[in-house]
Amino acid sequence: MNEAFSIQSAAPEATRRFPSIVDAARERFRHFGYAKTSMREIAADCGMSAANLYRFHPGKLAIASAVVERERRLMFAACDEAIASAPSAAAPRLSAFFLGIVEHTLYQITEEPLLFELGMIVTRETTNARTNFLEEIRLRITAILGDSILAPADLRRATELIQLASAPFVLPWMLANQPFGDVRPRVADLVHCLINGLRAGGDATP
Repeated sequence: MNEAFSIQSAAPEATRRFPSIVDAARERFRHFGYAKTSMREIAADCGMSAANLYRFHPGKLAIASAVVERERRLMFAACDEAIASAPSAAAPRLSAFFLGIVEHTLYQITEEPLLFELGMIVTRETTNARTNFLEEIRLRITAILGDSILAPADLRRATELIQLASAPFVLPWMLANQPFGDVRPRVADLVHCLINGLRAGGDATP
C-alpha cells in the first residue's frame, strides 16, 4: 500500500483490546438492526454479563459507533489500495478514491442494509462520526493533490472545493437516494473538470 495513504487508526481502546465485542455486535446489528438489539443480547453473545459489557462501552450507541468506525476504516483501507494502484496523476487517483467509496456504499446498501442503516444512525447521533468521516476524506484529497503544482494556500482551497463538489460520491444519504441517478459513470468526467478548473489556465491535462 502506498505509505502516503496509510492513515493511523483512531479506533477506541476497547475496540482494539476486545475486538470480539465489536464482532458480536456487528453480527447482531447486521441481522436484527440497531433498534432490535440490546446490550444484554450483545453481552450474551460475548459470553459476559451486561454489567461487564458496560465496563468497555458506556452504551449501545458507543458500541454501534465502534462497529461503524471499523467498517469505515476497512473501507478507507480498500480505497487506499485503489489509490495506490491507480496512475500517479491526480485525476485517476481521485477517481479511484471516489469510486471506492461509491462501490463500498452501494454494496452495503444492497447486501448489508441494516449495517448501512447503522452507519446513518451513528452519523446522525454523534458529531465525531460525521467530523471524522469528512476528515478522512479531506486528508486523502490533500495527499492526492500534494504532488501537484498547487501552492500550499491553493492546495487547501482546492481540497475544500473538491470535497464540496464530491458530495454526491461520498455522502451516504446521497448515494442511498441517488438524486442524480447512478453517479459512477460521472466520477471521472467531473474529477477531470475539477482538476482542470483548479489549474492555472484551466486547460492543463490532469
